[in-house]
Amino acid sequence: MKFFILFLALLSIDLSLKWYLNNSNIESITLVPYFLDYFLTKNTGIALSLFSSSGNLTQILLLVLIFLALIFLTHTFLKTKDKVQKLGLLLVLAGGFGNFIERLFYGAVTDYLHLRIGTTSLFVFNFADFLITLGAVLIIFIWMREEKIV
Repeated sequence: MKFFILFLALLSIDLSLKWYLNNSNIESITLVPYFLDYFLTKNTGIALSLFSSSGNLTQILLLVLIFLALIFLTHTFLKTKDKVQKLGLLLVLAGGFGNFIERLFYGAVTDYLHLRIGTTSLFVFNFADFLITLGAVLIIFIWMREEKIV
Protein backbone atom coordinates (compact mmCIF):
# COMPACT_ATOMS: atom_id res chain seq x y z
CA MET A 1 0.00 0.00 0.00
CA LYS A 2 2.83 2.43 0.83
CA PHE A 3 4.39 1.72 -2.58
CA PHE A 4 1.10 2.65 -4.26
CA ILE A 5 0.87 5.89 -2.27
CA LEU A 6 4.46 6.75 -3.20
CA PHE A 7 3.70 5.96 -6.86
CA LEU A 8 0.66 8.27 -6.84
CA ALA A 9 2.60 11.02 -5.05
CA LEU A 10 5.50 10.94 -7.54
CA LEU A 11 3.14 10.75 -10.53
CA SER A 12 1.14 13.70 -9.15
CA ILE A 13 4.28 15.77 -8.58
CA ASP A 14 5.46 15.10 -12.13
CA LEU A 15 2.15 15.89 -13.83
CA SER A 16 1.55 18.93 -11.60
CA LEU A 17 4.99 20.36 -12.37
CA LYS A 18 4.44 19.91 -16.10
CA TRP A 19 0.96 21.46 -15.93
CA TYR A 20 2.20 24.44 -13.91
CA LEU A 21 5.19 25.10 -16.15
CA ASN A 22 3.08 24.79 -19.31
CA ASN A 23 0.61 27.32 -17.94
CA SER A 24 3.10 29.87 -16.60
CA ASN A 25 5.01 32.56 -18.40
CA ILE A 26 8.38 31.83 -16.86
CA GLU A 27 11.23 32.80 -19.16
CA SER A 28 14.28 30.59 -19.50
CA ILE A 29 16.56 31.15 -16.50
CA THR A 30 19.85 29.82 -15.20
CA LEU A 31 19.33 27.68 -12.11
CA VAL A 32 22.94 26.61 -11.50
CA PRO A 33 25.52 28.66 -13.45
CA TYR A 34 27.41 26.68 -16.12
CA PHE A 35 25.38 23.56 -15.33
CA LEU A 36 21.55 23.75 -15.22
CA ASP A 37 18.94 26.01 -16.79
CA TYR A 38 15.16 26.15 -16.83
CA PHE A 39 14.23 25.86 -20.50
CA LEU A 40 10.70 24.76 -21.47
CA THR A 41 10.43 22.57 -24.55
CA LYS A 42 8.20 19.85 -26.01
CA ASN A 43 9.68 16.50 -27.00
CA THR A 44 7.62 14.42 -29.44
CA GLY A 45 10.31 11.75 -29.51
CA ILE A 46 11.90 9.63 -26.83
CA ALA A 47 15.31 9.92 -25.15
CA LEU A 48 17.49 12.62 -26.72
CA SER A 49 14.57 13.49 -29.07
CA LEU A 50 14.96 10.23 -31.00
CA PHE A 51 12.01 9.80 -33.43
CA SER A 52 10.86 13.39 -32.84
CA SER A 53 10.45 14.13 -36.54
CA SER A 54 8.62 10.91 -37.34
CA GLY A 55 5.07 10.58 -38.66
CA ASN A 56 1.80 9.64 -36.96
CA LEU A 57 2.25 5.88 -37.45
CA THR A 58 5.62 5.94 -35.70
CA GLN A 59 4.14 8.01 -32.87
CA ILE A 60 1.32 5.47 -32.43
CA LEU A 61 3.82 2.60 -32.45
CA LEU A 62 5.89 4.43 -29.84
CA LEU A 63 2.82 4.77 -27.61
CA VAL A 64 2.01 1.08 -27.95
CA LEU A 65 5.61 0.02 -27.24
CA ILE A 66 5.86 2.31 -24.21
CA PHE A 67 2.54 0.98 -22.90
CA LEU A 68 3.69 -2.62 -23.33
CA ALA A 69 6.95 -1.83 -21.53
CA LEU A 70 4.99 -0.26 -18.65
CA ILE A 71 2.79 -3.38 -18.41
CA PHE A 72 5.90 -5.59 -18.30
CA LEU A 73 7.51 -3.40 -15.61
CA THR A 74 4.28 -3.41 -13.58
CA HIS A 75 4.20 -7.21 -13.77
CA THR A 76 7.86 -7.37 -12.69
CA PHE A 77 7.14 -4.95 -9.82
CA LEU A 78 4.28 -7.14 -8.57
CA LYS A 79 6.42 -10.30 -8.72
CA THR A 80 9.61 -9.05 -7.08
CA LYS A 81 10.24 -9.51 -3.37
CA ASP A 82 13.38 -7.34 -3.04
CA LYS A 83 12.32 -3.98 -1.55
CA VAL A 84 15.14 -2.00 -3.19
CA GLN A 85 14.33 -3.48 -6.60
CA LYS A 86 10.65 -2.73 -5.95
CA LEU A 87 11.57 0.88 -5.19
CA GLY A 88 13.65 1.10 -8.38
CA LEU A 89 10.80 -0.30 -10.45
CA LEU A 90 8.34 2.05 -8.75
CA LEU A 91 10.50 5.06 -9.68
CA VAL A 92 10.73 3.89 -13.30
CA LEU A 93 6.97 3.27 -13.39
CA ALA A 94 6.06 6.65 -11.86
CA GLY A 95 8.26 8.49 -14.35
CA GLY A 96 7.24 6.26 -17.22
CA PHE A 97 3.53 6.68 -16.60
CA GLY A 98 4.00 10.46 -16.16
CA ASN A 99 5.63 10.79 -19.56
CA PHE A 100 3.23 8.27 -21.13
CA ILE A 101 0.12 10.11 -19.91
CA GLU A 102 1.39 13.42 -21.22
CA ARG A 103 2.39 11.89 -24.57
CA LEU A 104 -1.01 10.17 -24.84
CA PHE A 105 -3.04 13.34 -24.23
CA TYR A 106 -0.77 16.03 -25.74
CA GLY A 107 1.40 14.18 -28.27
CA ALA A 108 4.60 15.34 -26.61
CA VAL A 109 6.42 15.33 -23.29
CA THR A 110 7.28 18.57 -21.50
CA ASP A 111 10.99 18.87 -20.74
CA TYR A 112 12.29 21.83 -18.75
CA LEU A 113 15.68 21.15 -17.14
CA HIS A 114 18.57 21.89 -19.50
CA LEU A 115 21.77 20.15 -18.42
CA ARG A 116 24.96 21.61 -19.80
CA ILE A 117 28.63 22.02 -19.07
CA GLY A 118 29.53 25.62 -19.73
CA THR A 119 28.31 26.31 -23.25
CA THR A 120 28.12 22.62 -24.20
CA SER A 121 24.50 21.47 -24.17
CA LEU A 122 23.97 17.89 -23.02
CA PHE A 123 20.19 17.34 -22.92
CA VAL A 124 16.86 18.66 -21.65
CA PHE A 125 14.89 16.48 -19.25
CA ASN A 126 12.11 16.54 -16.64
CA PHE A 127 11.27 15.15 -13.20
CA ALA A 128 9.90 11.92 -14.72
CA ASP A 129 13.18 11.36 -16.59
CA PHE A 130 15.05 11.88 -13.31
CA LEU A 131 12.83 9.26 -11.62
CA ILE A 132 13.38 6.79 -14.47
CA THR A 133 17.15 7.26 -14.32
CA LEU A 134 17.30 6.96 -10.53
CA GLY A 135 15.13 3.82 -10.66
CA ALA A 136 17.29 2.27 -13.37
CA VAL A 137 20.44 2.92 -11.30
CA LEU A 138 18.84 1.18 -8.30
CA ILE A 139 17.82 -1.81 -10.44
CA ILE A 140 21.31 -2.11 -11.94
CA PHE A 141 22.78 -1.93 -8.42
CA ILE A 142 20.54 -4.84 -7.36
CA TRP A 143 21.55 -6.90 -10.40
CA MET A 144 25.23 -6.23 -9.69
CA ARG A 145 24.76 -7.14 -6.03
CA GLU A 146 23.11 -10.42 -7.01
CA GLU A 147 26.01 -11.22 -9.33
CA LYS A 148 28.48 -10.31 -6.54
CA ILE A 149 30.11 -7.73 -8.82
CA VAL A 150 29.90 -4.97 -6.22
